[in-house]
Amino acid sequence: MQYRYCLVRPKNIDKAYYYLSDEAIPEKSYVLVPLGHANRLHKGVVEAVSLCTEETAPFPVNRTKSILRTITPEEYDADEDAEWRRYAETFIDDIEELSGFLSAQDYDAVFQWACEHHECTRFPDIMETVIRCYRLCMKYGHPGAALNLGTLYYNGTYLKQDFEQAVKLYEIAAEAGERRALCNLGYCYYYGRHQPPDYEKAYHYYQLGALLFDDPNCLYKLGDMYRMGLYVAENETYAVRLYFRALDAVNRPEEDDFCRADILERIGEAFLYGIAVECDAKKALDLLMQSLSGFYERRKTDPYVSGLIAHVKEKIQEAQDLLDEDLPG
Repeated sequence: MQYRYCLVRPKNIDKAYYYLSDEAIPEKSYVLVPLGHANRLHKGVVEAVSLCTEETAPFPVNRTKSILRTITPEEYDADEDAEWRRYAETFIDDIEELSGFLSAQDYDAVFQWACEHHECTRFPDIMETVIRCYRLCMKYGHPGAALNLGTLYYNGTYLKQDFEQAVKLYEIAAEAGERRALCNLGYCYYYGRHQPPDYEKAYHYYQLGALLFDDPNCLYKLGDMYRMGLYVAENETYAVRLYFRALDAVNRPEEDDFCRADILERIGEAFLYGIAVECDAKKALDLLMQSLSGFYERRKTDPYVSGLIAHVKEKIQEAQDLLDEDLPG
């Protein structure tokens, strides 16, 4: 059975979410969707559409909300002032809900509330409340709050970008076993975000993420370290094994597939150049084209993706040139 997944960016929200649709909806369509824990109605734009099986779906089918209906451009643009007033009224309701969680000392619910409002960067009052919630939850032993607060510092989202502060918060989360914090620390040390690159520490955190969680991001970055001989002895065969293991991991239905394009690009290059696998230009081209598509989907959220797109295009041209050499005549 196939499912139609639509990536929808709600109006005035910086993050896009997956929704199901029973009917064919073109990209750039305007839609009405349920948003957040309370499923309040929100307008949005469809950024991408894909048909998936339950195994290849980007988000579990039973946890994915559905688009309610398409709306006209006029409905989408109508009365912005009124929309902002309605949002303000909604925020008052949300604050009342949060007050109930705080009174009950239900810090799991407080953390969930903050997560649901994490992307509301256009609304300073909301973001200030989100940050206060994260700091409060950290006091009561919620490592996910340290991770998310660290991400705000790392990305410079609402808060001023501060890599050193991000690393301190990631370390708190990592010590408590937060999987994403391990990967994030690996990146900080690998790329030298807060200090010169430290490949030994990067390897340490990537290895922990791979061993403890079979994390696809950590697996493919370990592959990079073995391929280039960073801290470890260069071993291209083991690097490619790690890339394939990362691909298996990222294909799990519950997995965030943000790094899928990176993994496909590396395996594509392995087939292009015959690194630990038999050279196969056709397979390389297929993988690299999938990778390029994935990088294009990341353009609005990944500031580093333009260089990756250019790199993959070069490899695609190399694969096409090899295939053209085999044409008769």
